[in-house]
Amino acid sequence: MNKIRYFIIGLISLFLFSSCLEDFKELNTDPELLGSVDPKNAFTGATENWNNSQRHHLTGKYSGVMQIMQYIVSSGGASAGNYVNVTGTSRPSPYTPYYSDYFGQIGLRLRYLVNTVIPLNPEKERYQNVAAIANILETYQAWLMFDVYGAAPYTEGLKLASDGIATPRYDLYQKDINGKELYKVFDEKIKANITILQNSTDNQYSLDKNDFFYGGDISKWIKFGNTLRIKMAQRLEKADQTFYQSVINEAITHPAGIISNNEESAVYHHPNEHNNNTDDMQALTTNYVASRALVNFLKKYDDPRLPILIRRNGFGDGNNNSSNDEVFDLLKKYYPDYQTKYSQWTDRYVGMAANPDSTNSLWSNSNYFTISYVDDKGVDQTMTVRNNSQIESRFYVKNGGKVSNTLGVREKEDQALYDVSQDNITLFTPLITYPEVCFMMAEISLKAGKAIGGKEALTWFRNGISASMEQYQTWAEKMGVPSAMNSNSDNYNPITVEKIESYLSRTEFQTVTLEKIASQQWVNLFMRPEEAWASWKRTGLPAFKPQPIPENGVAFLEELKTGGDPLLIPRRGVLPTPNTANIENFNNAVDELKKDPNYGTAVDKTEGRIWWDKP
Repeated sequence: MNKIRYFIIGLISLFLFSSCLEDFKELNTDPELLGSVDPKNAFTGATENWNNSQRHHLTGKYSGVMQIMQYIVSSGGASAGNYVNVTGTSRPSPYTPYYSDYFGQIGLRLRYLVNTVIPLNPEKERYQNVAAIANILETYQAWLMFDVYGAAPYTEGLKLASDGIATPRYDLYQKDINGKELYKVFDEKIKANITILQNSTDNQYSLDKNDFFYGGDISKWIKFGNTLRIKMAQRLEKADQTFYQSVINEAITHPAGIISNNEESAVYHHPNEHNNNTDDMQALTTNYVASRALVNFLKKYDDPRLPILIRRNGFGDGNNNSSNDEVFDLLKKYYPDYQTKYSQWTDRYVGMAANPDSTNSLWSNSNYFTISYVDDKGVDQTMTVRNNSQIESRFYVKNGGKVSNTLGVREKEDQALYDVSQDNITLFTPLITYPEVCFMMAEISLKAGKAIGGKEALTWFRNGISASMEQYQTWAEKMGVPSAMNSNSDNYNPITVEKIESYLSRTEFQTVTLEKIASQQWVNLFMRPEEAWASWKRTGLPAFKPQPIPENGVAFLEELKTGGDPLLIPRRGVLPTPNTANIENFNNAVDELKKDPNYGTAVDKTEGRIWWDKP
């Protein structure tokens, strides 16, 4: 009974999260009914709004990984505080939700589902598929956590109720508390649960609508598992080459295959009320603009994703915003030579410099450019014209911010023309997509010097580009992005087959290099910037240049300096400090982490590296 009591306390919010679980409210007062809980509902609650369940999940993404990977820049100019200054004290820890979500929701609840809910169910044998999927997702979340932090109380964690362990010891990415490589433990667990799904019998219950990823499709879950094994192994290419090769060879030849088209991409589809335009979520539109690095690369090669991912600035007609159009009318009236006088802005797609030392440059003073003029009555006036482009925020917030007390009238696209019912928009969080898989496989094939998974590197590379463009067009239509789906838009410019073929016909994309693969992966991971960060750490690409001007199909990030001193992108998170009761185990873990000279001399020195992140 004690075990059940702890379980109930931990899962009250799980059983109350939506109307589909109304029948289980009485569990709060009658724990004897625990055995009647439907494991399918418990699964839905455990995975609710996967790694994107709270407002700070988004605002933390904006201020962290989206900036350090140069998708966006603060509209007030790039800040040195986002980066490591080895000559000073600035050592930020980029926000990711993995640690808190594992111990507060995903890991906690999925473990309870597998270890308590299903075993207590009178038909437990019919829920083995549910348990296998839960195990795969729990392992995936644990891996993400170790990938960023390097250590966590995994083996003994979450065992207070079941085993009375109040002060769990910490495992390391490269070694658990039993002395086994933890990354191998993760791989073995995923592999074992893939086998369970393969051997599924007809009497197994399907998750069906309780599964917001794949709708209960077992074949897709198996492909996700195989693809995840490849993804995890690729992280270890430098750390354990033998293991990397063995997993790649095994997963690629698995008879069930890997994710092989956009429809098989692993994407969590949030409930309709998710991120429903709460004010601070609008920061992506109000407080940030697109980076020069991203805009330059998309613009250089006439990328059809450009109008889908980036909004045009105000130095021209057709802003999808009548207020900005009115300002432009003033500009035309009083500066008929605006095209030559302000030529740096008039191609409409302009990004801001990510280099803090450029904050006083032409590219970096503000998201609006102030221009003086004398009106028809001879009175001195000023106008502010949007000079830097915004990111298309509808990928993160419904309609880019339809409901808001803080979003300025000039910050958003006119709702009268481009409104889409909130009920028709379901936001999403990608886990692993088919384009990402193509670029992973392109890199693997390129390094192997032969076809892997049935395709040469160039084919995987070109397939990835095409799939990415197709996927972003589909996503943009679902999110109500005017340029993708609304013919009334001043900039209606959807991605078409013809545009994709034209892009692929360019000379730059007739050959493949690691730099080209990484460049395309970087653009593709716009919706998954945490993975762009991981990819950059693993490959060092995109590389840095003083000016982020693309060359030969290759993107570059902008060199980072403050006062002439170089700045570094942080490479890991700061391991969260536990309560005082477990501080000894925490300190022991930090001491173990510091034995790796690449980790750094202190837990907060985020220029250091997690074990897999080899120089």
